[in-house]
Amino acid sequence: MTLEIVQVDPSTIAAVEGVDISIPAVAYVGIDEGQIVGSYGLAWGGGRCWIWLRLPNGKPSYAITVMRRTKALLAKAWQLGETEVYTPRDTEFETSERLLTVLGFKLHGIEKGMEVWRKSRLSARGSAATSAPLPPLPAQP
Repeated sequence: MTLEIVQVDPSTIAAVEGVDISIPAVAYVGIDEGQIVGSYGLAWGGGRCWIWLRLPNGKPSYAITVMRRTKALLAKAWQLGETEVYTPRDTEFETSERLLTVLGFKLHGIEKGMEVWRKSRLSARGSAATSAPLPPLPAQP
């Protein structure tokens, strides 16, 4: 069976996963063979936009879906006017650092004993100072 993604009310995530979501959020769950295998979403709190991803029952086959869905959430954040998105890194999973790095996040700092990573919109698009110049247009006849 394949991974199915369903948008849910944040209170559903709170009830199913036992986490407190007390800030505005857009939430999704991943369902495989009738079981919830994880959740992810965008949330706003503390003056920041946050992405969270919990995939305690993940499989390697979910990797492409996780990448696509995270990129879609980032696009939504940019569309809503956010210039930076933060995420806590779950150090319980060895691959979480690699995943965040591949997605373009950089370690921002340690807050309340937790690694916080950040991605800025500028780094998502590149900047004039760091982007390679465009090749010249071909000559017109």
